[in-house]
Amino acid sequence: MSTTDAEHAPAGTSAPEGEGMTRRQMLAAAAGGGVALAATALGSAKVGSLVTSAQYDLELNKLRTLLAMYEQLEKVGLDAVLTTGMNVMRAPFDAVKGGLRLVQDGITAVENAIQSFRTSLDNLRGATEAARGLLADLANRYHAAESLIDGALGKAQPLAQSIGGFFTALLSKIPFGIGDNIKNAIDALVKLIQDIPTTIDALTAQLLKPLADTFFPPSGTATVQTGLLDPISEKLLQPLKSFLANVESLVDHWENDFSTPVQSALAQRAQLRQEIDDYRRQNKL
Repeated sequence: MSTTDAEHAPAGTSAPEGEGMTRRQMLAAAAGGGVALAATALGSAKVGSLVTSAQYDLELNKLRTLLAMYEQLEKVGLDAVLTTGMNVMRAPFDAVKGGLRLVQDGITAVENAIQSFRTSLDNLRGATEAARGLLADLANRYHAAESLIDGALGKAQPLAQSIGGFFTALLSKIPFGIGDNIKNAIDALVKLIQDIPTTIDALTAQLLKPLADTFFPPSGTATVQTGLLDPISEKLLQPLKSFLANVESLVDHWENDFSTPVQSALAQRAQLRQEIDDYRRQNKL
């Protein structure tokens, strides 16, 4: 029988006398009682050229050395280091997750506030247009009254001056100074009429026009859009959303690709370690 045939001989089949024991038979005998049992199993047969007692001892020492190296590797304490590291990182990552929710809620609140502001602007646009229409109507009525009086008097002059002259001429015909109090009231009325054009111009130039230019320009984009709303959205909210998405992805990778698999592996290692301890105890190894 060749060496190869001897190594693959079925269990329980003995090698022909003179050819010695195969490596498999030697190791099986060693597992049952070491070199002495292997020698007993040999009987009177000589150890063949494939496996000798010295070779057996050498193989056994190699396995013992390898086992000792595995035991030293186990003593490195990698499991404890990983467990401690994950426990240390758990609190910061939990804080990051809580912070993500807060910032996301803040972004939602800002976006809702912007939307509410836009709605308010739409309402303000209607109010501004109504105010502009009222002032324009008042100015038209003022000029219409001025034209009527100019036609009645036959000469063109400011409305306030025309009304003032009319009442002055009327009061001059009242005797005994009875018209003094009335004159004071007329003077106040004339002053009010004089202030109407100035007030209309001031409201139009200093309030309605800047309001329209800033919020409701007749053409182009409103200043409030380019100077406030767009920067908030493009320079703050959108980059912040992108950053939060990256952080959220990092947290997901930490949990799904590292933390959970490592915890599962550590649990399996702990179970196997317990099984090894039980086996050693049962077999007094």
